[in-house]
Amino acid sequence: MSNTSTFSPPLARERLVSALAADPPRLDLAALAIATLNRPELEVSAYLHTLDALAARVQVEMERHASQGEVLAGLTALRHVLADIEGFRGNEDEYQLPENSFLDEVLEKKVGLPITLSVVYLEVARRAGIPLYGVPFPGHFLVACHSGDHKLVVDPFHSGEILTEEGCKELLERVAPQLKFNPSMLAPAPVELIAYRMLSNLRRVFLERQDGERGLAVVDMLLMLAPNHPGELRTRAALLANLGAYRAALKDVERCLELSPDAPDRDSLEWTARELRERAELLN
Repeated sequence: MSNTSTFSPPLARERLVSALAADPPRLDLAALAIATLNRPELEVSAYLHTLDALAARVQVEMERHASQGEVLAGLTALRHVLADIEGFRGNEDEYQLPENSFLDEVLEKKVGLPITLSVVYLEVARRAGIPLYGVPFPGHFLVACHSGDHKLVVDPFHSGEILTEEGCKELLERVAPQLKFNPSMLAPAPVELIAYRMLSNLRRVFLERQDGERGLAVVDMLLMLAPNHPGELRTRAALLANLGAYRAALKDVERCLELSPDAPDRDSLEWTARELRERAELLN
């Protein structure tokens, strides 16, 4: 992972680097680092306290369900506190709002995207001692835990609904009908992948809104996680060029050419590089 990016707010970058460098990496701090893009003045400790308090309530609830066995008692308690009592749920009416991707906003408003709600479930579960893990399901993030020889899959977006394998197949048909279900889709996601996917959601939202400056900040953080990603480099180059930062855009285009000398769009990249070089020279 590189920390040489220069276009996103320094505090957000520093917090993300620190969260992912921890041993083990800290998902809560990574998600709050991303939220710093929206609120530079964000007080991380307040939201960590909120997660702590939710976990304490889950632990109390777990004792009431102890007869179900450790795993099921934990999952039942988690869903009861977060979905039934607190009302965390998916923001189906305003799915494309940027706020749905920021953990602080989700903790305050109790609505969000599948992945941000999953972060809430994962971090409350971790504090309560429940062995939950993130599932990078195509188009719809989930959480799961092992129970004996099978997995219990939970959908935080739909009020903590437990999904069977058949339920996962039906979900896939709705969110990504071009794909065929494979059990490998339920494999655990590392923290860095979750952070990357959260940022990818934000990038899409900001670019659809033609918000180039905020989109650039997000793409810059994506390139911290994957410095040589050709798609992200191309996206950042286009955003920089639109903002008049021709030299920085040229650097990204040249990096694309260096990384992929046989890229199918090489002619286009070379033309873009020449144009950016000319524009940069006019600024001298």
